Parts: sequence; C-alpha cells; structure tokens
Amino acid sequence: MQSTMTSITEAPDTGEAATHALRKSLGLRDLIPMQLLLVVGITWAGVAARQGGTHVAFWLLGVVLLFLPVAAVINYCVRIWPFEGGVYQWTKHAIGPLAGFISAWNFGAWALLVVASLGIQTATSLSYALGPRAAWIADSHSVITGLNFGVFALILLVSIPGLRTGRWIAHFGTGVTLLVIVLLAVLLFVHPHTNRAHPHISPQQPFSLAFPVLTLMSLNLFSKLTFNGLTGLEQVAVFAGETRNAARTILRSAWVAAPGIALMYILMTGSMLTYTPADKIDLTGPVPQALAAAFAGTPMIAGAIDWGVLLGRIAILALALAVIAQYAIIVAETSRLPMVAAWDHLIPVWFTRLHPRFRTPTRSLAVIVFLAVLFSCVASAGTGAQEAFQLIVTSSNICYGVNYVLMFAVPLVAGTRFSQRPDLHPGVVLRLACVCGIAVTLLSMVFNLVPIVDVPHPGLFAFKVALIAIAVNLIGAAIYWRGTYQARAELRAA
Repeated sequence: MQSTMTSITEAPDTGEAATHALRKSLGLRDLIPMQLLLVVGITWAGVAARQGGTHVAFWLLGVVLLFLPVAAVINYCVRIWPFEGGVYQWTKHAIGPLAGFISAWNFGAWALLVVASLGIQTATSLSYALGPRAAWIADSHSVITGLNFGVFALILLVSIPGLRTGRWIAHFGTGVTLLVIVLLAVLLFVHPHTNRAHPHISPQQPFSLAFPVLTLMSLNLFSKLTFNGLTGLEQVAVFAGETRNAARTILRSAWVAAPGIALMYILMTGSMLTYTPADKIDLTGPVPQALAAAFAGTPMIAGAIDWGVLLGRIAILALALAVIAQYAIIVAETSRLPMVAAWDHLIPVWFTRLHPRFRTPTRSLAVIVFLAVLFSCVASAGTGAQEAFQLIVTSSNICYGVNYVLMFAVPLVAGTRFSQRPDLHPGVVLRLACVCGIAVTLLSMVFNLVPIVDVPHPGLFAFKVALIAIAVNLIGAAIYWRGTYQARAELRAA
C-alpha cells in the first residue's frame, strides 16, 4: 500500500527496508486463527465468572468501551503503517522514537510475564486431568519448574523454522480451543451423570440480563475481564512484514474474528457457573475445573470405564496443549520486537541476525525463551500457585496498559500529518473511541494493584506489582537513552 506519510524520524526507516528480508508466509486464513488464539484466554472467563450471572452485561460493555475501539485504531493505523513491529511502528512514527521503544518494551515485558505463567497453568491442568489424587501437582514447585524448562524448550524448537510452521501451531491451538468452547456450550444443556431422579442444579444462574451492582469489587472484576479478555487484536500486526498484502489482510482478520470472541467468552463463563459456585472458581484453571466438575462421576459397574470422565480429561489435556500453542505464538511475536528495535539501532545489531535457512530471528528467540524461563522460576518461588499467578498477571497487565495508552494516543496526536486522504484522517468517532479505550485501560491499571484472590499481605502484593512496573519502564528508558547515545556517537565518528 502506497502511503503519503511524512516520517518524523531523522533518517529513512531501516526497519521497513529490512522487512523485505523476511518471508511473507501469512495470509487471511492464517491471521484469523491467530486473532482468536491471541485474544481468547481461558483464564479470563474465570475472572468474569467471579461476578456471577451478571457477567453478560460486563462482557457487552467491555466490547463497546474497549474491544471496538481497538478494532477502530487498527483500522486507522494498519492502513498507514503496515510495517513489521505493529504498535511499535505506529507509536514511533506518530509520537516519536522514545514512545515507540517504550511501547515495544512494555509489550515485551507483558509477553514475558504472561508466558512465565505457562508452567503454573500446565501443572493446574494436569492436576485436574489426572484426577483428585494428582491435586498436589498444582502447587508443586519442582513439577512447575520442570514443566517450564520442558515446555519452553519445545516452544523454541518449533519457533525456529518460522511462521510456515508456526501458523499450523496457531491453527491447531485455535481448533482445540474452539472444540473445547463448543463442548462447554453443550454442557450448558447436557449434564453428564444426571437423570430425572437426580437432575442437575446449578449453584447460580449462568446468565442474567440484570446490570451488576457497582461496587469496588465489581469494578475491579470489570476492569480485569475487559482489559485481560478483550485485548490482543492488534498483536498480529507485529507480523506485518511476514504477511501478504499486510494492510488489507490484518484489517480484515480483525473484523472477521471480532464478532465471535465476545460470544465465546459469554458461553465459557456461563458454563463455569453451571457447575461451580462463583466464589470457588479456580482462576489458574477455570475451564479444566468446569470440565472436571461436569464429568465427575462414578462408573455404574465396578472396573468399567467412565467414558464421560475420560472425555473430560482428554479435553483438559487438549486445552493445555492449546494454551502452549497460544504462548508459542506470543513468544514468536515478541521475538520480532528486539529485531525491529535493532534495525533502528536502539539495541545491539546482534539481534538482527536471521537464520540462514528459515530467515527467523533465532538469537532474539533464544533470549526471549531464556528470560521467560527465568521469570517463571522467580515468580513461583516462595508463593502459592494462585498468588504467583495473580502477581504475574497483574504486573504484566500494567505493562500492557502502558502499551495500550500509547496505541490509543496515536490517532489523537497524528491528525492529518501522515496522509492527504480524508478517509485516513481520525474523525470524531475514532477520537471518542480512543478516549474510551484510554479510560478503560487506566481503570484496569489502577485496579491491577488490588488482587481478586486472598493473599496474605495485600499491601505488599500491590507494592510488588507497582515496583515491577516501575522497574520495567526505568530499565527500558535507560536502554533507549544508551542506544541513542551510542548511535549518535557512531554517527559523529563516521
């Protein structure tokens, strides 16, 4: 797509030129599954379930106040800057190089902290899949550590060949996720191991059209389920340099994937509430918990196979594989950001080296995987799984919030500088959508300091979360200024 933008950087964008070294392996049929896989997270439906049946209103409100504004910003930005790096490129051109780097840095921190919970989530899934006797696995630090090393080694191996292979991982993960969501939808109406004499009784209504009572706790839940569950549409723009006809394909994938995502969340949340009391939802594995509860039962004949229980356990294991596939895509997209930043000479050129055969940033991949394993081990040390999971998630989402505030600011500050076409000028509706998005994002960042599970020291928890977010941004700013100082020194020496 030919654009008439005027760059605010001092030199031609080397990252855009370097994009041509990447293989364009992705099309619309690849990006739609990626959209679903990156947005639909199984744990966020569990957060919504803590609200009870009135979760429906919160999901719909979140779609209006955050989900649609994100799609609108993508619609605006990807047509002007269809470059590898996504939000990094948008903020760099519209606001400035520092804003672009901080955006990418916070996104990378979010991704590392999110994937750091993979061992905890996998252990929780195994504990449900293997039955009550395996409940100890969920809090076993040795098992979680072993899973971290094994699973991330697997992710590194499948990521090296690039998106020609990675897109099939996305297809698999999306397919399994959709099958499990369909199973959960069926379990809303079909209850295994029940009969007319012993009908199923839900702990509470799975759906209610009533608007929730607004309290600090309900606002906390709204901010978390909205920002955690309905963000991520913009992430595939990171792969713009590896996408055929990037501007058109990314835009279409966002609009095609968007309508079904809210429905999936509503169905998953309702199914959880059909089998588990709202205050007993396991936030680290709500879907495995719901499946285990739905298929719980005792065979009628001693020694006989309970096919319902077996199906539930297979579904739990399949969903665990889908989560691994989801995090493999997150690792792949995160590895592209150091490469793009190195193109702009902000970090060492070492990160720009591509695999001679697969044309993938293997050095960047290795660093990202190493840091993810390190973070996962540190986060789970000395705490319970629920508290460790919440610490990881809340810290990461403050970083992601910084990325989102900068993204929503792009249309507000860009104006008409980057295109002479009237259809690419931010109108009143887009500006209003950006303001709504910023408001919801800031609300989420504030409430991220308040845990929704019981922790021994809530004040200490909030301090840890805030300290991590501040440290991440101070380190990022220091790296940026060091990189720009060295770049200027090299320019003067030349």
